[in-house]
Amino acid sequence: MVATVGAATSVKFLREEVQKKGLIVSGVLPDEGGTVGGLFSDPREGPADSCTGRFRDHVLGIEGVRGDGGPILSGGRVVKNVTGYDLTRLLGGAMGALGVVTRLHLRLESAPPCWNIIRWEFHNDEQCWKRLDRLRALPFEPHLICIEPQQQQVVILLSGTVRSVEEKKDLIVNLSNEATSRQIDGGETMAIHARMRADRGQALRVRVRWQEWRTLLSTAGGGWKAVFPAAGYGLLQGWQRGDLLDHLFEQVQQLEGRVTAEDLQAQKRSGIPLVAADPSDVLTRKLRMNWDPQKNLDWHGDRK
Repeated sequence: MVATVGAATSVKFLREEVQKKGLIVSGVLPDEGGTVGGLFSDPREGPADSCTGRFRDHVLGIEGVRGDGGPILSGGRVVKNVTGYDLTRLLGGAMGALGVVTRLHLRLESAPPCWNIIRWEFHNDEQCWKRLDRLRALPFEPHLICIEPQQQQVVILLSGTVRSVEEKKDLIVNLSNEATSRQIDGGETMAIHARMRADRGQALRVRVRWQEWRTLLSTAGGGWKAVFPAAGYGLLQGWQRGDLLDHLFEQVQQLEGRVTAEDLQAQKRSGIPLVAADPSDVLTRKLRMNWDPQKNLDWHGDRK
């Protein structure tokens, strides 16, 4: 249930190889692309894989090279290798700033035999938000919960055994009379995830507490691509740099949330960093100062 791969291995190739054995890579979404090393170094989260969480949290061990040329060896092929500092978690999401990862040991798990999709109409009214509150209070977390304001619908994906999916589906369908459900296969699951991805260079990632989303969807400008309640963020598209964007930034800060760019193109267009500044990230800042004293690489920073 463990795979050892080079950092340059494509996620698509890895997914296809493990699928031949009826397995999946923990934390990798069905439509994920790029390389394994790039996914490990990405500081952001994918579209709300609530079941397995972030990919880098399932990496058991890494091998690589530090900024000064020394070797990195952390963790291993089994969970028991946990002595010493957890360098795997330190380098995960660091965008390569703390060292270059060359090989990774990845946790695998059995592929779910059953998928189901549930849809219901979404209206920004009291009744709909009460249903969503009841959904969030259920004793399980669906594979995906997505609110699509422009399509006026809530999309829920369930995965697992046939029996567990059926039981979860019945609980969710009972929350809304308009809900419809049906079984889907792996190919359609990939297509659903791909449709919910942000358009390249167009999206900002807005993160606020669950109870603040109703206010934000009612007052913020632009077009919301999708909101992922389980992951706590939404993708805002259709914005323009200027007063409206400044107002959104201030509004989210007042709600104790944060706004980041979804990709490098959006970062350049908006002037909003890819990763929100974290004043408590003292260790990372000290290491970067040692290895990049001239600040040649972008990192956590204030809005430009």
